[in-house]
Amino acid sequence: MASVLIRETERAAIITLKAYAPLIAILPKTSIDPQPKTAGFDAQGAPVWPFVRLDASQAIPRGRGCTARSEVRFRLHSFAKPRFNSSSQIIETAKDHAGRLNDAVVEAIHSHAYEVAGRRYRFIVSSADLMQDGAEADAYHGIAAIVARAYQG
Repeated sequence: MASVLIRETERAAIITLKAYAPLIAILPKTSIDPQPKTAGFDAQGAPVWPFVRLDASQAIPRGRGCTARSEVRFRLHSFAKPRFNSSSQIIETAKDHAGRLNDAVVEAIHSHAYEVAGRRYRFIVSSADLMQDGAEADAYHGIAAIVARAYQG
């Protein structure tokens, strides 16, 4: 049941993000957890910037009956580079762009409720970080740590 809970929680998170208009104003839906060989990837097989991806999902059973009081934890990673105008002048730094993107991810997901197999869960953002991306010198990377907890009513 843990794998089902993880996958359903991931689906709920992606659906929630893709439905949040302020986030879609920053990047297209195809750039939210893009999958290889889709519109979210370029011809060279790299994600189209900016983008958000979900990873590191973990189910944590609490008590008897795997999902009775389970938690699912995962991270939402936001990646952004500087934005330029038509004259090639920076209109938004990579850090500002990634910060705005990460804030929209946090706002979209925090306190959102969903249901899996008749049990209700709520997303809680436990932390958010912003840092220079290690793989891209001109990029920044936001990370939102999410906990999905079962709740009553």
